[in-house]
Amino acid sequence: MDIYLDVLVVLNIYMTWLLISLTSMLSRTPSKPGWRALASFFGGFSSLIILIPTDVKLLAFTLLVLKFLLGAATVFIGFWGSTVRRRLLLVPAFLGVNMLVSAFLELIERAVGTPLIAVYSGFVYFDISPLNLVLTTAAIYAALTISAKLFSKNLGAEGAYRVNFRIGCKAFSLDGFADTGNTARDLFSGLPVIICTGTMIENCAKIRAVPYKTISGEGVLYAVAPDELTLTNERGETKSVDALVAGLPEGERRAVFNPKILNTK
Repeated sequence: MDIYLDVLVVLNIYMTWLLISLTSMLSRTPSKPGWRALASFFGGFSSLIILIPTDVKLLAFTLLVLKFLLGAATVFIGFWGSTVRRRLLLVPAFLGVNMLVSAFLELIERAVGTPLIAVYSGFVYFDISPLNLVLTTAAIYAALTISAKLFSKNLGAEGAYRVNFRIGCKAFSLDGFADTGNTARDLFSGLPVIICTGTMIENCAKIRAVPYKTISGEGVLYAVAPDELTLTNERGETKSVDALVAGLPEGERRAVFNPKILNTK
C-alpha cells in the first residue's frame, strides 16, 4: 500500500483529537480545547517517525520507547492544567483508549469485509475515504459516549471539574468531583463546603468548625473561606462559586463538592 505523508499527518491529527476527547470523557478529566488542539497537532506530526527504519533490532526497540514517550507527551500537552500525578495516570488510560478504538475499527473491518487499516512499521494508516473516516469515528465516539455515561451513572458521579482556590498568598488546584453525598454546610453562613482530601489547609485565622455526618461516622471539618474559588468543567468553562473549603490530609488528592454549588452565583 502507498502511504502519503500529508494524509498520514492529517488523519493522525484527527485521530489524536478523538483519542484525547475519549480519554477526557472516560476518565472525567477536563481538557481545554486549545491544549487538545495543540496535542492533536503534536500527535499528527509525531506519526512522521514512520520514516525511521526498523531493520536493526536495537533501533526498533529505541523506536518503541520513543513512541511511548511521544504518547505520554501528547497526554501531558492535552491535559495541561491537571496535576503531574493525574497526567501520569492518564497515560495508560490514553493507551487503553487507543487499543479500544483499534479493536473497534478491526471489528468494523471484519463485518464489512473491506480493509480499513494498514500497519506499517508499527504505525496505523487508515486506507479509507474522509467520509468513511468521519462516519466510523462518529460511531466509535457515540458508542464510547454511551458507555461512559452508563459507567458514570453506576459510579454515582455527576461530573468532573478542576477546583482552584486561593487563601492569602497560597494557591490550590485539585481535580474536582460532583457528589450529592457531600452535604456538609456551614451552620452560620449556610455556605456549602468543598471537602479537599489529601490536602492540608493551615495558618488561617478564619477557620470555622463544620459538623458533618456520613454512613461511616461523624465528626468536625475545619473549613476556610477562600479569597478566590473557581470551578472549571470539561469544556474549559470557568465559574466563580460561593463556598467554604475544608482540608483533610488523608486520602487521594481531590476536591468533592455537591453539584448544587454550581447554582450559588
